Amino acid sequence: MTTEFDCIVAGISCVDLLIGPLDFDRPLNQEGTWALETITPTVGGNVSNSSIALARLGSRTGALSLAGNDDWGEYLISTLQREGIDTSRFLQRDDLETSATAVLMNDRLEHIFAYKPGANDAIDRTLFENNLDYIGNSQYILMGYYALLPKLEPVLHEVLQGIQQTGCKTALDCAGGGGKLTPLDACLPYLDIYIPTEHEARSQTELSTPKEMISKYRDAGATGIIGIKLGERGVVISPVAGQYLEVPAAPVPDRIVNTTGAGDSFYGGFISGLARGLDVESAARLGTATASWCITGLGATEKLENYEKTMKLLA
Repeated sequence: MTTEFDCIVAGISCVDLLIGPLDFDRPLNQEGTWALETITPTVGGNVSNSSIALARLGSRTGALSLAGNDDWGEYLISTLQREGIDTSRFLQRDDLETSATAVLMNDRLEHIFAYKPGANDAIDRTLFENNLDYIGNSQYILMGYYALLPKLEPVLHEVLQGIQQTGCKTALDCAGGGGKLTPLDACLPYLDIYIPTEHEARSQTELSTPKEMISKYRDAGATGIIGIKLGERGVVISPVAGQYLEVPAAPVPDRIVNTTGAGDSFYGGFISGLARGLDVESAARLGTATASWCITGLGATEKLENYEKTMKLLA
């Protein structure tokens, strides 16, 4: 089937303010004024981070989300448009305020998020059901974040089932610590791809090893590609039940600056690879290389590269 898009990224979008470095060992009120190296605005959330990763790798990408009809909303959408991302279904509403996150960073590459949900809290099933014609014109949809979409999660399994019926393959990312296995367990049969972080998977499964975690998801009904992101240790991918691929992290091409968005970048690289026709292991390697470029920049997308330069990390 010929489609207009390789992937539509849907769900959480926000403006990020990168603030730091701060000393997390000292109370913020200990000094009246903190002298910082950066207070930098950028875009964030899975919609921004993963869609920009996909677009820079050459994938035909759309964004599906909500924002306010305000200055931050204009900044968010115009940034995506400059990356060549289709925003025709990225809705701005007068009754909403664009979501924003203060990313507080220290000099040890750690960060704390102070998050204003804003428009993201209004995301519900109608965002997807009113745009099934758009979604059905894509090979993949990457949705996020599980554990941060309170109006959508109780019916997410129904939304995913409806999307699969259009022929579009489904993927889900999560955040907020990962949440619990319920209601994720109802969604797993309708996911073609699910790859949480080790921390998120531990919260959901209450298990400690990647293979145990993957088996728990399989027992809950997962039939698609399941994996566990392991940070600097790479990723474990299970294309089908009983098969496990251990994919090491790609070399980091420069000094590590900030790890925010590495998981989003991995997902963008992985789906971009699958859409190009790469096998699962090769697509996972592209995902690790995309994440390695990500962590060399101050924001989640600053240092993301094109397909050719990203692939050179794997040579």
